[in-house]
Amino acid sequence: MKYVSSYSTQPVVIKETKEKVLLKSNYPSEYYESSILPLYFFPSKTDSNKALLFIHGLGTKNIEYLKWFPEQFSRLGYNSYLMILPYHFERTPKGFKSGELFLKPEYLREKFEHAIVDTLTSLNYIKSMFDGKKYLMGFSFGGMISTISAAYFKVDGLSLCVTGGNFYHITWKSFATKVLRVKYEENKECNIEKCRELHGKDFYKYLQSLNSPNITKDSAPMPCYEYDPLTFAKFVKAPTIMFRAIFDIFIPKNSTLELFEKLGSSEKEIYTIFSGHLTSYVFRNKILKKTDEFFKKRS
Repeated sequence: MKYVSSYSTQPVVIKETKEKVLLKSNYPSEYYESSILPLYFFPSKTDSNKALLFIHGLGTKNIEYLKWFPEQFSRLGYNSYLMILPYHFERTPKGFKSGELFLKPEYLREKFEHAIVDTLTSLNYIKSMFDGKKYLMGFSFGGMISTISAAYFKVDGLSLCVTGGNFYHITWKSFATKVLRVKYEENKECNIEKCRELHGKDFYKYLQSLNSPNITKDSAPMPCYEYDPLTFAKFVKAPTIMFRAIFDIFIPKNSTLELFEKLGSSEKEIYTIFSGHLTSYVFRNKILKKTDEFFKKRS
């Protein structure tokens, strides 16, 4: 089986309203809640056929303020959609908090794969609705999913906010992944020294050996290589704009800069925001303006 590409990404519509679309998730899940794929729709305020898909990050409370981005993009002429990630918000299985399942080390590869298949399904739905330019934007964890998805789907522009790659940095240097670190150390599955060694020369040798994002499952020396954004970065050819928060305790500096360096796009820009990870929202107008300008220059 091929990672991601073994699953259909053709959209099956369950229900459509003016404000929300419900699609069938093409990725098999043991949880009914995550078998439904919701897309919130913010139609363009102008006569435009270009479209943008926004992917939110991990968490329990960020959905309301992150709706601001697709809402504002709709005012700028984009037909905008907000996709709800598996295991989040209305897709959260009973007994869990929103996003909690992504912070459990079991079946992490499958959870990433589920999110990417859903993103590709959403992009194909948008493609069926609008024949103009297609754009993708991801915030934090949503930026990781967007990066990998852009390696499979040809978007016309990509915006990545406070995100990164290389799981050594993310697992062992991020405040957000403490739960993962504790689990890894408890079951002796991994530790910081082992992880640093595994993400050394052998990791980069593996990255250089790839000539397609269609990776065969269980073919990498380590399972985490198969869902690391860094693995897919060189296959991202879309013009890309990135935003890094200088005081980010969730996404380490090296994680963001390494992802930016490895992107295969010939047109890419990165901006530094004088904020932390969550407080980057204070600079939302700058992120919106810079992203819109970047996309328009390449239309």
